Amino acid sequence: MALDKSFVGKGFAPFTFEVDKSKIRELAQALGDDNPTFFDDAAAQAEGLPGIVAPPTFPSVLKMWGEGGSSPHIKTMGGNVLRLLHGSEEYEYYTLIRPGDVITGQTRVVSIEEKESRSGSLEIVVLQTDYHNQHGEQVVTARTTIILR
Repeated sequence: MALDKSFVGKGFAPFTFEVDKSKIRELAQALGDDNPTFFDDAAAQAEGLPGIVAPPTFPSVLKMWGEGGSSPHIKTMGGNVLRLLHGSEEYEYYTLIRPGDVITGQTRVVSIEEKESRSGSLEIVVLQTDYHNQHGEQVVTARTTIILR
């Protein structure tokens, strides 16, 4: 079943996530990253930061806990999430993510392409999520590539 290409260029409902120290700490621990800037305000300030900051891959937490990941979008577009492969993730940061930030994200479909592979047809979906903080500042743009077998 092919994805509904009429979704290209369209956005899904915005979602909000309040960042707290515990989620920053959980991600850093899951990554095995003991960088003190993710755990200790004084250590972060000693590095010239305003305090604890989120690790660079933190938008994955925002998406998973704030929006339920990419699976709901794939289902809405007519895709079978059991055939979903995560292709890639990239982030473009504009400012730091910090505890206390209230981040609003909105995901839109950038493209849906069909490709042939040795194992059959593939659909490649690119989603972009723009995140803004409680001050209306753009914080990060995340681009996710999903492959459907």
